[in-house]
Amino acid sequence: MKALEIIRYKLFWVSDFLKGGNISKYYKEIKFISDNYHSKKSVKLREGYLSNLLNHAVTTTPFYKPYQNKISLTDFPVINKSILKNNFENFKSESHKNNYNFKVSTSGSTGTPLKLYQDSNKRYRNIADTIYFAEKAGFKLGTKLIFMRAWTKLNKKNPFVAWIQNIEMQDVVSLSDEELSNFIIRLTNDKNEKGILSYASSLEAVCKYLDKINSGPLDCNLNSIISNSESLNDYTKESIIKYFKTPVVSRYSNVENGIIAQQNLNGGTDFDINWASYNVEILEIDNDAPATLGELGRVVVTDLFNYCMPIIRYDTGDVACIDLNNSKTPVFKRIEGRRLDLVYNTKGELMSSFIIGILMSKYSALKQYQFIQESKTNYLFKLNAEKEFKNETQLIEEFKKVIGDDSIIKIEYVDEIPALASGKRRQVVNNYIKD
Repeated sequence: MKALEIIRYKLFWVSDFLKGGNISKYYKEIKFISDNYHSKKSVKLREGYLSNLLNHAVTTTPFYKPYQNKISLTDFPVINKSILKNNFENFKSESHKNNYNFKVSTSGSTGTPLKLYQDSNKRYRNIADTIYFAEKAGFKLGTKLIFMRAWTKLNKKNPFVAWIQNIEMQDVVSLSDEELSNFIIRLTNDKNEKGILSYASSLEAVCKYLDKINSGPLDCNLNSIISNSESLNDYTKESIIKYFKTPVVSRYSNVENGIIAQQNLNGGTDFDINWASYNVEILEIDNDAPATLGELGRVVVTDLFNYCMPIIRYDTGDVACIDLNNSKTPVFKRIEGRRLDLVYNTKGELMSSFIIGILMSKYSALKQYQFIQESKTNYLFKLNAEKEFKNETQLIEEFKKVIGDDSIIKIEYVDEIPALASGKRRQVVNNYIKD
């Protein structure tokens, strides 16, 4: 590490020590629980955090007071963004109302916008989570982080703060060839060690551009690449290694809670769940019964550390499946993303978004695509192609085999798949309300 990066690293931990060492303590605990899921101490810590949270919620928050006689997590109701918004004041803990709390808010670009508050202890835990999972991805605290997202007046960092934190803000709302070219030039000219945190769709756009210019491998001195907020397809994974000689890992997180799961650097597809900071359930798609291991269901999260606004059994709106890995630890085997972005075949059966990604991966001539379900049997492909796309018939025939022979698939050519307010680009959209 360069001298300035070492100074940043040391100053961070000195500052934490002077403030009580909360982040350091939590970092060590997160590492222990994650590395020793089955140990008695790990189990005891997790059970203790859950029990303490439930007791706090039923004694200090109006929403949960009716559940004071409940003894099990499953006795509590499953909540979602709408319930949180409609009962906002009732979720606030009476013991934290007069404390300084931190406001976090979602953009609502792919669903219902939401704001809530977190207490300082929850913030310490989130920072410790971030450090731990960033290290697991290869990132070193103190080195530069290129943060690719939609940067606005509301979230843009003060230049001095960005310098102190060693963060380079790369906006992704518009990714023209000129902007991508400038990004690659800056990336290769900066010889310092660095990492990238980005939406999966932005990383894909970078790789497509490098394909277009017939680029060879780049010397960027990247120690880590983390993809978040969107599903990472095989094309992007393989292209990242080809061009940057650095593996990319996918992270599953949200603004309301924090880092819920992340893939390992070993090249596997499993997501290690952050059992140290959350309790995670998978419930069936259409009811609140537990899904069986390996079955696709709704991701329901209990945040063990936000005492300002206890979030218990929160339906994230995402769909995934949990199964056991080789060490018998529950992991995410698949994370499909938002339930609203899943589509159905013509028989009314839920389809995996991964099938769409796999089928589309072969069409390298496409710069971007968006697959939209308009009705039970009507589907639309929006395609952004650099040149004339000559595989329309093949694409339609392949998808009919998966979706149904009675499906009606139309093609529409566009100059750009527009970014949402968050900077994300939805590759799968469902405009069909299933009966």
